[in-house]
Amino acid sequence: MKQSLAIAVLVSALCGGGAGWTLTCETTPVLRTKEVPLLEIVHQHTDPLRQFPESFPLQVAILWTNPGPVPENPLPLVHSLKEMGIPFFITQDLPQALGHRLVILYPSVDSRTFTQPQADQLSTFVRQGGFIFAQNVFWGGLQNLFGFRSYTPLRTRHHLAFSATKDPVTKYLNRPEERETQLGSDRFAEIIWTNGYVPDGGAEVLAHFDDGSAALLTNSVGKGKVYLLGLSLLDVVLRSQNNHDYEAQRHYVNNFEPGADVWLLVLRAWYEAYGENWVRLATIPGGQRSALLLSHDVDWENSFAPGLEFARIEKANQANSTFFIQTKYVDDANSNAFFFTARLDILRQLKAGGSTVGSHSIIHSRGFNKFELGSGHESYPSYQPHGLGFDTAMGATVFGEVRVSKELLDGEIPGQDTTFFRAGHLRVPISLPEALERSGYQFDSSFTADDVLSNFPFALPRELGFEEDSEIYEFPVTIEDEESPGFAKRVPQALQVILANAENGAVSVVLIHSNESIFKAAAEQDLLRQLPSDIVKTDMVTFAKFWRARDRLQWSLTATSVPTQGVLQVNSEESVIGLTFEFQRPIATVTGGATLFPDNRHLVLPELSPGQSVSLHINYQH
Repeated sequence: MKQSLAIAVLVSALCGGGAGWTLTCETTPVLRTKEVPLLEIVHQHTDPLRQFPESFPLQVAILWTNPGPVPENPLPLVHSLKEMGIPFFITQDLPQALGHRLVILYPSVDSRTFTQPQADQLSTFVRQGGFIFAQNVFWGGLQNLFGFRSYTPLRTRHHLAFSATKDPVTKYLNRPEERETQLGSDRFAEIIWTNGYVPDGGAEVLAHFDDGSAALLTNSVGKGKVYLLGLSLLDVVLRSQNNHDYEAQRHYVNNFEPGADVWLLVLRAWYEAYGENWVRLATIPGGQRSALLLSHDVDWENSFAPGLEFARIEKANQANSTFFIQTKYVDDANSNAFFFTARLDILRQLKAGGSTVGSHSIIHSRGFNKFELGSGHESYPSYQPHGLGFDTAMGATVFGEVRVSKELLDGEIPGQDTTFFRAGHLRVPISLPEALERSGYQFDSSFTADDVLSNFPFALPRELGFEEDSEIYEFPVTIEDEESPGFAKRVPQALQVILANAENGAVSVVLIHSNESIFKAAAEQDLLRQLPSDIVKTDMVTFAKFWRARDRLQWSLTATSVPTQGVLQVNSEESVIGLTFEFQRPIATVTGGATLFPDNRHLVLPELSPGQSVSLHINYQH
């Protein structure tokens, strides 16, 4: 009773007196809205075998080894291969898998997985020139093939280090942050399960756990080779990306922290080392090396006007950015309302000038990660959230912060369709993917790259879980401006992080609050001027649309009766510019309007319309 009375008194004060409180406060401005339909969740194929079928010889075969009554979803491996642009299919049929040169055994192998005759087939496959990548092999019947004598499962290994080796799968691991990774914070006595192997005499250890046992080993057998990983990609890729790891990050933001990316890069290097005439879908459009994605958070009444100066500087440097707008129309304990006419005019100017706009919630609460989902019928002006303190609020829901802010932005800015969201204070509730998906969003940028250990965009799993991806793609923040000593003094450090990501074909997302445009804008201009020419400078919405179309692309490369020719067949669900394919085999000529780079190995496709299919006839160099 006392708590309810206190809240009532506070609400009364916030609205300017007891007589002023109704369903909407007197201070609520009159704003235009656009209807935001509440969408239903559309579940994609729940059967990975149907979702990822066999279609051409260059695909990596994923042999799904334990579909059983409670199967481990291959989602971590799907994330890894799709983000690297590696073609693959999923099967439970051993002969079908062994019809391809490269095979991944996922998620594990125990005494029930294979019969002895099937184990013999695997050994013959490798001896005759096949290549296998596996994780967590426990069965003694495959010890000789994979080169181990024994293994020990533990949850107390916290660190992993790669050996000084020239094995091709470590090709991209050239920095200290990649050669040594953290699996979990030492503050946790137990973290993820790992299996430390004892190698036999013929195997080479490529990585060790902190207790000295083998974390990754390789064994050559006949003309082929096998690799064995003593941990699960579920734990070091997907668990990190959905932020359920055991605080495995060494930094929170503004550093190069590739803990999950290491395994993507290992798989890419494995594919390129052993795939015969391999082809890969590049991560960056137009054959460029990397992309710098510029963004600004507008979460203060005086942050609107400086945005015009940021936009001017970006335009002068052949770039644009995305402005994430807090649509605050209520007074509360944290700040006054500021989503009014004069500031809306600035938003319209930014939009008309080529900048893009995203949502940054309504009350920008540090407690957003604790909000209830809500009904999905929250709308303006009846939705009246109020911050009661820095991380507490009343009347606020996840749906309300997401859906109502989109109503307002789409209603007040001509031609606006808000598809990008960033949570206030980067606080993420597990219900955020559902709220975004059902409110018509497509993209999110509410995590930091260091925190999720990944510098590549990725599909955000529903409920931040392990079973199914949502329709939302995550673009984690790499560089932000407010950590001491401030962005203006950290441009050289930021540039080094961006260049480290560029080496891997990863992107870098820059977040600059537009609360002032003197020191920060000068620092941003300094960064843009130092950026190498092969790093794309663009806004987040533009690149996100490219990534979504890339992720959903259907493509195949097939041979013809002529050994020096091939046909690249591409079908895009969405419009896309700059799709790039990287080839191992040098190309002489190509038809179909594609652009061949001077290195003869990168092919940039012409702009594709939604649903468009193209066939490119390729002539390889002799």
